[in-house]
Formats: sequence, structure tokens, C-alpha cells
Amino acid sequence: MNYVQRRDALARALPEKSVAIFFNPEPARRSGDQDYAYRPDSNMIYLCGMDEPGAVAVIASAEQGVRFRLFVKPRDPERERWVGSRYGVEGARDQFGADEARDIAELRASLSDILFALESVYFDFTYSSALAPMLFEATEALRHRGRRASEGPRAFCDVRDIVGEMRRIKDADEIEIMKRAAEVSVAGFEAVLKTLRPGMGEWEVEATLQHAFRARHAMGESFGSICAGGAHATTLHYEANRDVLRDGDLILIDAGAEVEYYAGDISRTFPVNGRFSPAQRDIYELVLKAQKEAIETCIVGNHIKSPHQRVREVFAHGLHELGILSESPQTILSENLDFAFYFHGTSHYLGIDTHDVGIAYRRGHDAPARLEEGVVLTVEPGLYFTEDDARVPEKYRGIGVRIEDDVLVTARGPVVLTAQLIKEIDDIEACMGRREG
Repeated sequence: MNYVQRRDALARALPEKSVAIFFNPEPARRSGDQDYAYRPDSNMIYLCGMDEPGAVAVIASAEQGVRFRLFVKPRDPERERWVGSRYGVEGARDQFGADEARDIAELRASLSDILFALESVYFDFTYSSALAPMLFEATEALRHRGRRASEGPRAFCDVRDIVGEMRRIKDADEIEIMKRAAEVSVAGFEAVLKTLRPGMGEWEVEATLQHAFRARHAMGESFGSICAGGAHATTLHYEANRDVLRDGDLILIDAGAEVEYYAGDISRTFPVNGRFSPAQRDIYELVLKAQKEAIETCIVGNHIKSPHQRVREVFAHGLHELGILSESPQTILSENLDFAFYFHGTSHYLGIDTHDVGIAYRRGHDAPARLEEGVVLTVEPGLYFTEDDARVPEKYRGIGVRIEDDVLVTARGPVVLTAQLIKEIDDIEACMGRREG
């Protein structure tokens, strides 16, 4: 990873006499004396690769002499016997290329010197909000200096749009890692296909995914896996994974592996017993048709909402033809009647975060951002018919189907990073049939 190049790009994007400040949170307590698995701040990972809890990075605008400062916990041999080694101040310089590296205990005192001549400070208003009191305190001291002139920053700004736009376009190194994340994610779903059967627990499907990811050196799941059998699939973010899979049901799986902090994100819907019923086939074929046509819209010059618009058009015709909605396709679209069964977006950016950063809609007029080469996004249409929805023909009630792939936008057209994972009905049934043989 070319972290120096990324920091230089940020420095050039900042106005003169400003800094951007990022920090890794401390571990969060799970219970007793146990913490949740640690996850560093995504912007820290992107800009310098620093993954140690409590570290703070200060990146200055381009005209300043000291461009990159790191504040870290010092080495502590006794503590490290329990929790593992730390980089320390020396490691912050040697391994991360900091122009200046200091003990984190010096941060509060150092802020006065750093902020003295600045006009503005940028930080993440959500994920770095713990820094805010310290920044405000240091600034207030500089603004009230007795008989001396007021100094320090006049503006506090949110850094998310600047770094988000940098992260929105993936470089060659990132694309290679994301290909690996896609490959490992696919392997997890393929492992499920080999074992899926009636009577299996949703939790067993989840465990199969987790094992496949970790066995291929992934860091784990990129988000909590959804393994929704039967009518649970009509709940968008069902994560309980506690039920038993029944003969004749579908299972909707939404999962992905995290590789070097980059996320894979796949959804597939499989028949638990290996065969789609006629009603399940109707809905699955409609969702698959919409997904294929939406992927074709992921080209340079189109916008982030292009896949969603195409999905809605396909769904409007399909819902009318299946008798689920009696209104014309034009009326379905104009009155948003499809929202009853398709209530989420089709695409989101993908990267270090599963729902990755980057401007999707422009300020002031909500114009969707244009797709550019190097953008990675998901395409994930779905239809969801709850068990008690009397508007829907009975044969379709309780069916939920989502199909999702990860798509890289290139000058030559869309490249589906997760294309290796089967999604055609005949391929799924043949694969599961061979398993039984």
C-alpha cells in the first residue's frame, strides 16, 4: 500500500493552515473483563495502516514542514506479556514513516503547539468524536490568552467527504485485495452448498461460512452473516440465525469475508432441499433478471442510482405479469407500489467498510454521483413477501429472495468480482443434486 501517496493526496486536499486528525478507539468492553474483537478506524487503516488501539494520527496541509505525526502508546514489556507487542514511539517512526512520533500521553500538551497557527481542524465528527473535547479545550486556551492575541483554529470541519472521495476510487493494490476478499467469500458460500439440507440449523450455516473464511486466512466476517431460512428472509437484517431449516423452504444468505480489512459482500438464495418450487422459481427468476440487467448499467458515466432504476423497471413489469400487482408497470413505478416488496437500495460502495464511504448524492440537489473507473459497488436486488400479506397471492407469501454480487467499474465495462459463485437455477439444482449423489 502506498500510504505516503495517500497522505500526500490528503495534504493537498486540505486548505492551508489546517490539519486532519484521526484516531483508533480503545477496545470496547463485551462483559466482565472481556473485550469485543478489536477493529481499528477505517481511515487510519487507509492512510497509514496503523491498527493499534488508542493511536492518533495528525496529517498537516501541504505547505507545512511536519506533515505526519503519530501519537502512540509506549512500549510496556510487562503489559505486552499479556496482550502482545506494541509498536511504540520507535515503531511509529520506523514502520509507519511518521515525521514525528510521540507518547500518546503527550497529545494533550502537544495540541497547543500543533493548533497555534492553524485556521481549521478536520476530524471525523462521528468516529473521532472522542477527540472533540480535547480539541475544543486546547482551542479555547489559545483563544483566551490574556493580553495576547487570540490564536488557534477558527473552524472545525468534518473530514469524511474528503477522505471518502479518496477511498471511493480503489487503486491497484486495493483491487487485488478486494479480488481476494471476493474469492474467499465465494468459497464460504460454496462450502454451504456442499452441506445444506433440511434439518440443518441456521447457526450451522453461519459456522460453515466462518470456518471457510478463517481457513483461507481471512480476518473473519466483514459483517454479521445473515442466514435466513423460510419467512425469516423477508426481514432485511435478520441476524438471529437460531432457527432450523425446513424442507421446502429457501435460505437467504448475506455474508462476506474480510481480507486485510477489505470486505466481500455476497447474497445468494438457495432451496434447502435442492429444488426450487414453482412459486420460488417465479420470484427467483425475476430477481435474477433484474440483477443481471442492473449489473450491465455499472459503467463509467452512469450514476450510482442507475442499477436501482433498472431493477425497479424490471420488477414493475414482473410484479404485474405474476399478478402480484394489478396496476400497470407505469403506475407501479410512478406511485412507488414496488416499495411494498422492495424497500432498500440496489447498490452501495464496497471497500474497507462493507457500506463504504464516498459521496453518493451531491449536496443541495441530491444528484447521484457518477460511476468512475475504480469504483467497487454491490448490486443486490431483492423481493420480500411476508407471510401475512393478504395483497400477495398465497403461493408467494413467506418468500424472500436476494441476489448480490460485487462489481468493479472499469473502462471496459463492469467486472463481477464474485462471478465464480453460481446463481442460475439449473446450476444450483445440479450442484446440490450432485452433492446428494
